[in-house]
Amino acid sequence: MSKKRIRSYCLAMLLGLVLVPITWANYAIADPVETNTVRVFWLKPSDVPYEQSVVDGIADVMRESQAYYLQELGKTFRLNNPIVEVCEGDHERVWYETESSITTDPYFRTGFNMIAELKRKYSLGEPDSRWVIVGEISAEGDGAGGFGGNGWVGLTKHDVDGAAGINGPMNRWYGGMIHELGHAFGLPDSTYTDGTPMSASFYDYPNCHFTQSQKDGLLNGQFGGFFVEDIEPEPEPEPAYRAPESTDKDTSLRAMMPPKLIVMF
Repeated sequence: MSKKRIRSYCLAMLLGLVLVPITWANYAIADPVETNTVRVFWLKPSDVPYEQSVVDGIADVMRESQAYYLQELGKTFRLNNPIVEVCEGDHERVWYETESSITTDPYFRTGFNMIAELKRKYSLGEPDSRWVIVGEISAEGDGAGGFGGNGWVGLTKHDVDGAAGINGPMNRWYGGMIHELGHAFGLPDSTYTDGTPMSASFYDYPNCHFTQSQKDGLLNGQFGGFFVEDIEPEPEPEPAYRAPESTDKDTSLRAMMPPKLIVMF
């Protein structure tokens, strides 16, 4: 091999060693990502600063939801470690709020733009037989809201802020997540305020409970196999964000349960 080719080869290797870690540092990926779990993402638009309180808050909401499903079903879903994977968005906040090539409906626009980016970056399906997927984005726009179904939950800025403890009582955000997860797992809305989390009764969390029919729908539905009885200790959390570097919950279910009831991989 000529000296010129040797120099070129060494330069290419050096660039590879330097550039690849910088590229992948934009994504916090649970490694390895266990399947048959609820996989959670926070998509951070490029002009939104990283906030550890957001990552911790979303993780707390997921743990609370996990405890609630365990109470109601005698089984619950598993979470990954880290619970929240942070995705560095390709665009500034306003792009997600206004880009209308997927839908012009302002209620769904921000969430649909988030889901499209997550699907592309992480090779996700809709539904995806490997995971039920929760996506939250720090963007909203006028009229934007949350939704769930087809194995996905999509939530926007007011839910992100709520999870971080800066947008009202936490029980509102616990109940909202439990409601949308119900949709992701296959449950429809209740037809009236009936005391279940699939109705507006979720605003009164934790004073809402699944009916037997809803429990059967969860356990026998498309993702019924995701619910497990085995209880494992909570591991030490991994960093949720791999780029360079409290809210009172006395009424939460997790505050009344020993740590061993939190199920994770």
